[in-house]
Amino acid sequence: MKRAAAFAAVALGFLLVLLRTTSSSAVTSQTWRQREKDDFVKGELKGVSLTADGSLRLSPRLDLLYEAKQPYLWAVAQGPDGTIYVSGGNEGAVYRIDRRGAEVFFRAQEPEVHALAIDGSGNVLAGASPGGRIYKIGPNGKTIWTYDSGEKYVWALVFDREGALYAGTGVEGRILKVDAAGHGRVFFDSAETHIRSLLIDPKGDLIAGSDGHGLVFRVSPKGEGFVLYDAPMNEIVALALGKDGTIYAALAGETGRGGPRPVPPSPAPVAAPPPPPAPEGPMPQPSPSPPQEQTPPPEQRVPIGMEGKVLEISPDGYAREVWSGSQEAILSLAVSRSGELLLGSSAQGRIYSLDGSGNTTELVRLSSGQVTALLRLGADGSAPAAPPRQGDIAVAGSNFGSLSILRSGFAPSGAYESRVLDARSFVAWGRASWHVETPKDTSIVLSVRCGNTEEPDRTWTDWRRAPFTSDGALLDCPASRFLQWRAQMKTGESTRTPSLREVSVTYLQANLPPEIRKVEVQAPGVSFQKTPGSPAGGPPDSKPGAAAGSDVEGGVRKRSRPQSRRGFETGARSVTWQGSDPNDDDLVYDVFYKAIDEKAWKKIRSRVDEDFVTLDGTAVPDGTYVVRIVASDAPSNPPGRALTAEKLSDPFDVDNTPPRIVEMKAQIEGSTVRITFAASDSFSIIRETAYSLDAGDWVAALPVDGLNDSPTEKYDLSLPRPGPGEHSIVARATDAAGNTGAGRVIVDVP
Repeated sequence: MKRAAAFAAVALGFLLVLLRTTSSSAVTSQTWRQREKDDFVKGELKGVSLTADGSLRLSPRLDLLYEAKQPYLWAVAQGPDGTIYVSGGNEGAVYRIDRRGAEVFFRAQEPEVHALAIDGSGNVLAGASPGGRIYKIGPNGKTIWTYDSGEKYVWALVFDREGALYAGTGVEGRILKVDAAGHGRVFFDSAETHIRSLLIDPKGDLIAGSDGHGLVFRVSPKGEGFVLYDAPMNEIVALALGKDGTIYAALAGETGRGGPRPVPPSPAPVAAPPPPPAPEGPMPQPSPSPPQEQTPPPEQRVPIGMEGKVLEISPDGYAREVWSGSQEAILSLAVSRSGELLLGSSAQGRIYSLDGSGNTTELVRLSSGQVTALLRLGADGSAPAAPPRQGDIAVAGSNFGSLSILRSGFAPSGAYESRVLDARSFVAWGRASWHVETPKDTSIVLSVRCGNTEEPDRTWTDWRRAPFTSDGALLDCPASRFLQWRAQMKTGESTRTPSLREVSVTYLQANLPPEIRKVEVQAPGVSFQKTPGSPAGGPPDSKPGAAAGSDVEGGVRKRSRPQSRRGFETGARSVTWQGSDPNDDDLVYDVFYKAIDEKAWKKIRSRVDEDFVTLDGTAVPDGTYVVRIVASDAPSNPPGRALTAEKLSDPFDVDNTPPRIVEMKAQIEGSTVRITFAASDSFSIIRETAYSLDAGDWVAALPVDGLNDSPTEKYDLSLPRPGPGEHSIVARATDAAGNTGAGRVIVDVP
């Protein structure tokens, strides 16, 4: 590629940058290699899973069952006949999904329904917030009773083996026990702020997770509580029970311990508006309890951007961390039929699976932003079209509210889009290679697109298929700066999936000229000495592109760069500069100088690899000079392919000659001694003069014209007459460069 750049020379005192380029290419190709889990996680998965070993494959089938008209879905429950119920906010709706479709089954007077439970008769129990009421709704949608808990929030509901209902509440952190007739009492007071999650263990004990100090309790049927675990975070968001009695707990919040978090004060209550029409289904039946004023929605507990952990607590009480995330929390848990733990994330709608060895796979991503509830379904359901089967997972999403079914078997198709590679400059794209497995009836197609904007837009090329040969695929992309690849996967059999383990793209970056940003001439006397740089022979440095991700490899082994030590040496003159290369090539420098009135440049040093040069200033005649630095990337390019850049220093003076004191005379005139002399410098102005009598203190002296401002100044001074005898008077002059000269006269006072 041909490029030319030239900058005209400007008047003295301005900086000059001259970039000389030739048609060339950088010597070493670079490879963008993605083969680790951390590489693939930066891309976008659409119906594709990212396994623990870093391979991509089709995700389990995820069917969108229902999109709610409210942004949050908090809870999922399944009735004895397989009907699915889901609730959320901010409209306080409970939806019913069966073979007839989806409808609004019930609408609470409160804006949020965070908890659902269904008894053996198919009655739905719904915990509403803020206001803390629990509704019991019959299968026909009519309210049977309403229990006012006296709490502000109802976060969790669960039935024990005898059919008693337990409710986790806040802000007093209590567990309430409610009988079938709607009469309740305080069963356990935790002294925490909230009881956020509940489950019944195989022994019939109640397991509860709190918000405040992040405690996991075991509460006996008698209401006696025991702390199983004191978590390092302040909220236990979700609980799940493994097959062997193992308890899984999802933690969220800031790292570290602390007291209970304050709950924001509730705004002033406002009158509740009448329930709006429900176009999605029949109108909810009114509650027999008297109407109550409605308050705005509670603080939404979707910890976007919070840190999260998942703990495994064995039946004997031993706890260990099995998952952690930075800027990501787990909001929901469920155990699959095969025993794997499923984790619903607060980030990008991710669902993870965790096997018994602690390996994490990103299974699938929802179109919703967060996965707020997971439920393993029991008996075959009665949902429309494709009924959920036993062992399928109901998935509730928030932002926006959605209900999906995660099924066994692989999805028929999916795609993965890589992150965008920034090659830092125009590059020629070479070949791509990959490692794939394609069982019978499966396929993978790789495509690429490229452009010159950071985000793909209409100016990019369309997706272009990369057909593979034994030597890999030669990419059909024009020279450009950015590139992205896509893998499209398909299967004709739900029990088989293709997999992709590695994709590599090789490219060659056009050689670009070096850059010199600054040239500075240091003050007289400043010197620099070279000290050893970093040891050579280490691992190859990454070439441009590595700053955008660690999956870019370059084949250049960088030389060690000399370091410098600053010092002071009489007569030294030093020049320093800052050079860089956009290709990250090694650079060498040639240093030239000339007097301002000369035409020819004189070379001082050749192929300097440090960024300074120190000269013996006393060997340079007095005058005004300019230094020229020429940077070359020759060490990293073949002969004839190297590029250079130049930059001039500002003009600077060299003045090694001190002023002279001439024509110095002294004569007695009455009560004074008159001294006359001249100070003269061959190059710079006289800056300062002084005299001393008999080695006494120096006394400043002004010239006859009153100002030291020229190379020659005359002085006429009157000193008080000293005592009789011989006296020595010394005059001293200093020029603009700091050089000092002196003269002496002897006077004999009678």
